[in-house]
Amino acid sequence: MRAHRLIERVQKEQRTVYYGIKKPKPLIVITPTYVRTFQAMYLTGLMHSLMLVPFDFTWLVVEAGGVSNETASILDRSHLNYVHVPFDEGKKMPMEWGERRKMEARMRLHALRVVREKKMDGIVVFADDSNIHSTEMFDEIQKVKHIGAISVGFLTHSDIEEENHSIPIQGPECTPSGKFVGMQTLDPSSNKLEWAGFVLSSRLLWENVEERPTWVQNIDDLEIESPLALLKDASYVEPLGNCGKKILVWWIRSEARADSKFPAGWVIDSPSKSPLPSGHSSSTSDYLTRLRHDKMNNTNKEHMERHLDGKIYLRRD
Repeated sequence: MRAHRLIERVQKEQRTVYYGIKKPKPLIVITPTYVRTFQAMYLTGLMHSLMLVPFDFTWLVVEAGGVSNETASILDRSHLNYVHVPFDEGKKMPMEWGERRKMEARMRLHALRVVREKKMDGIVVFADDSNIHSTEMFDEIQKVKHIGAISVGFLTHSDIEEENHSIPIQGPECTPSGKFVGMQTLDPSSNKLEWAGFVLSSRLLWENVEERPTWVQNIDDLEIESPLALLKDASYVEPLGNCGKKILVWWIRSEARADSKFPAGWVIDSPSKSPLPSGHSSSTSDYLTRLRHDKMNNTNKEHMERHLDGKIYLRRD
């Protein structure tokens, strides 16, 4: 325990020196989700990433179609400080990608309204359940004053990749002096940006507060597809991760078929009915028992043959 406390103190001092974190801000992690084949795998991975966060945080999990037992059971096992928020009771997540993207944007806006109504104070992080986060990101975002942009790498095949098959990236672009000039996007002809590439101060959402900048839009006035649309002037974006040169978030763009079947909680209730090797029709346990008996018989036979030749052998079991 003493060694653990020493290591913890050293890490705290390193954050103070390297990142300038003297008084860390709490985090507000927003995750839209819905029941599907890969949900348990993705949510469990994100859950374990959040367990490594060295700061206080609240996990706002917004579920399409309302609160489900499947999602609740995963969250309960995490023992994290979470709030399970229902969205559009009875309305399931659309199967079509474009419509699903729009609904997830509305789910995030719903979570932002919860943050505003409860006046939750901290840094808002948009963490999809299929994201993989570098632990460095949680230190890096402590630098944010208003709204920051980080680079996101996409682990997927894309038709818009360059000929050299480079990994698609969304992130901030800067001048040599480090000033933000725009966003590198997957598709330059589109204004659609992924929420995972942005973090912001929750105070930007608060109403009737003096510190709220005038260049921030009201989230009730528009339907937005990325946090960048919250700003009247994008020049206020703060580039993070060495001005976008470091990829701090990865997004696995992979899902199972919408009609795929999966065991609830990934628990198989009954033994597998897979066929046994050729020539055996009994149960798996009988088959394994017979293998053990055959091995013992062969071993005993070998033991007697060794003694009949009049020599003494040492056998290693």
